[in-house]
Amino acid sequence: MIQNFSKGKTLPLGAIKAQGFLKEQLERNKNGMGGHLPEIEPGMIANPFINKTYVKQWGEGDQSGWGAEISGNYYAGLIQLAFTLDDDELKTMAEIWVNGFIKNQREDGYLGTYYEPDALIHDDYNAWGTACGMRALLFYYEATGRDDVFDAVYRCMLWFTENWTGDKKTCYAGELIIEPMIACYHKTGDERLLQFAKDYTEYLVEHTTFFNSYKDFLDPKLHYNCNHTAAYGQAVRLPAILYTATGEEKYLRSSEIGIKKMQKKSVQLTGAPVSVTEYVGPTGAVQESEFCSFTFFNISYIFLNAITGKSIYSDYMEQLVYNAVQGAKKKDERAIAYLTAPNQIFATQNSSNTYHNMQVYSPCFPVSCCPVNSVAVVPEFIRGMAMSDAEDNLYICAYGPCSIKYKGWNIEEKTMYPFRNDIALKIISTGSGSLFCKIPQWAKKYTVLVNCKEVNAKKNANGYIRINGTGVIQLSFHADVEVISVNDSDCANKRPLAFRYGALLFSLKIEASWNKFYPNTETQLKPEWPWFNVEPVYPKVECTDAHERLGLRRDKFPWSVAVKENLSAKDVLVELCETDGYPWDEPFIKLHVNGYKAPLLNAPYAQRTFEPFGNKVEVTEQTELTLVPYGLTNLRITYFPRADV
Repeated sequence: MIQNFSKGKTLPLGAIKAQGFLKEQLERNKNGMGGHLPEIEPGMIANPFINKTYVKQWGEGDQSGWGAEISGNYYAGLIQLAFTLDDDELKTMAEIWVNGFIKNQREDGYLGTYYEPDALIHDDYNAWGTACGMRALLFYYEATGRDDVFDAVYRCMLWFTENWTGDKKTCYAGELIIEPMIACYHKTGDERLLQFAKDYTEYLVEHTTFFNSYKDFLDPKLHYNCNHTAAYGQAVRLPAILYTATGEEKYLRSSEIGIKKMQKKSVQLTGAPVSVTEYVGPTGAVQESEFCSFTFFNISYIFLNAITGKSIYSDYMEQLVYNAVQGAKKKDERAIAYLTAPNQIFATQNSSNTYHNMQVYSPCFPVSCCPVNSVAVVPEFIRGMAMSDAEDNLYICAYGPCSIKYKGWNIEEKTMYPFRNDIALKIISTGSGSLFCKIPQWAKKYTVLVNCKEVNAKKNANGYIRINGTGVIQLSFHADVEVISVNDSDCANKRPLAFRYGALLFSLKIEASWNKFYPNTETQLKPEWPWFNVEPVYPKVECTDAHERLGLRRDKFPWSVAVKENLSAKDVLVELCETDGYPWDEPFIKLHVNGYKAPLLNAPYAQRTFEPFGNKVEVTEQTELTLVPYGLTNLRITYFPRADV
């Protein structure tokens, strides 16, 4: 008997189908980058596993593995998109790739991208990139049950156990190979796989320079610049995954502490892990976050949610996907920004505080790790919205419109959550266990109706209520507006204010002009796939003198505002909007709060977004601020400076 110490498990891919606005987002994904990235940049995405090629512009480093990372993560996303949307066209794309991939397996079992005679098979990106490809294959196996696909992954894992023995391991990202290794162990019981995962875990303790061993995660102190933030997001779940096979509590504790200290010091209120020059840094108004980190932390939250049974991790999923993720996407799903920040007046080739062109909106960057991860993040979130346990109980972990069919359970979830805090679950049939529903941590009160009759359902220690029976279950979560003093003490130390209601963070949306351009790319861009410089729109100044015009321009910036530091929830009005549009295009909810104009807050021709000067901001007249969910914005003010009043 192969023991699994996880409290629960995510449902098989395809058991949860998107509905409502989530389905519309997946359809936009398909018609946008999700269904077209291989043709936009075949060298980076379509070819590495199939044709064993890599992009020459990447130079002489780890180019073979870079292609594996990018291609593997794209197809992991595509496969989840295909089966969550139940789309035959995408399923065919996935099948063609899977078949082409596994036919390249060598007789010794190797199935990666390091095929050259002089390939550096112990390069970090061999294990890292291969692990990305293996995740994609395992998703396909989960959705289809094809044994030949699983067998290909299993043989590849055995190749690593034989060829990466002893100190033939690496410390940066290669340890992700532990994830498919343990997945294969849980199915086969092959002790070679488990022993390799244990050895790799202990190897990191002695050799890593990236603070990514389980003992580093056990340390409650977070070290800025310790690791690439996206790599941290991958590595932090691995000890917990090892725990599922060993039952050793130290591994589970290390993942939990690793996430907790990031949440405390380095995760924005949007859910975005901070990526200062792509490395771990403190929260702040203009601190940027890399899109890859959104996807990787979301995966880790899904794992920790299932392994621990604690609903706090699904709260983190909602915070991240319903805020940070949406605020980094063009709403038609045809471009994303590599780096974004809570306060962002520009998204152009010159606006990033870190790298040239990384805030620009593009379908595919010169290194397209972020675009491929943008394909995966929402389908993966939907896959993690429910889980089961050994008693076949079903847990609703995160909310959004969907249908669930699994082991006798047949549920339709009707909701506009997170824009409304009411959920209707139509229980068509039940499995052999009970239904458990999450109560979000932000919910001050909640009511539960079963077939229109109120029931007293008490929340357990993990944040769930237990409900039995069929019919219609109505959940209502009661939220209060939160006026939050942002902890940026390790950064600018300005203590700006932010506004949250339920699962959503709110921003002052800056109207934007999307200006197309076509840079030199590896594959020439087609006219329908431009890049965009996104620039703010503001009223023009009527003045003939150019310098006078600059001075007067400051007064026209609608984003130069501040708020009183002693604001409370009673100072904020919640408006529920009547609309039937797409909620990331049209606001279903707004907040209204009084602020002040601050005409000296920004220079008249700045090209980047800066922290304000001084502790408080000089202001003039009052002005009403209308805030919308962060995810509806691409340019915005989210952390509001304190007015000097």
